[in-house]
Amino acid sequence: MKLLCAEYSSAVEMTLSVVGDNALLRNNNDFYFPAFTEEVSCVPQLVLKACKLGKGFSGRFASRYYNEIGVGIRFYADTLEQSLKTKGLPCGVASSFDESAALSVMENYTGGKAEYYLKINGNLVFAGKASDLPVNVDQFVSLASGYYMIKIGDFFYCGNPFRYKGLKIGDRLQMGLNGKCLLDFYVR
Repeated sequence: MKLLCAEYSSAVEMTLSVVGDNALLRNNNDFYFPAFTEEVSCVPQLVLKACKLGKGFSGRFASRYYNEIGVGIRFYADTLEQSLKTKGLPCGVASSFDESAALSVMENYTGGKAEYYLKINGNLVFAGKASDLPVNVDQFVSLASGYYMIKIGDFFYCGNPFRYKGLKIGDRLQMGLNGKCLLDFYVR
């Protein structure tokens, strides 16, 4: 199983990264602030789960390759990321460390409405829809299949240009889909 993750630049250009399943943070377990960074940020995301094996399919067939949806939060070790960028080094490790990708329970999905939100300490900091993403989910799934064999159980983290900076120990993160809270945990 792998996590296929959309990554956006500040200019809203997208690329793709692959993260191992060691990054999954499940069951509303708390996120522990890493010792190797001083600042952490997060990106709320829609997550799709692959249900079919495939490679190199077009966007019009992409919806056949996933059947579950949930929400997720990707965490970024900002201090480490900045240090690596300054040295001209790849910075994937700053977002693929253990338990850096929270994942909610998955629900059946056959298309349609997908509205999601992120609250921090009870304050709404982000609300969006799948249709608001710069690259729609089917285009993203198709793009990922052009580079990697999609396997049953893979997760598509659909990305988001929004990034919340300045997470602190003690913060409570809540994330929901279509009005239902699916993630609720603390930064420790």
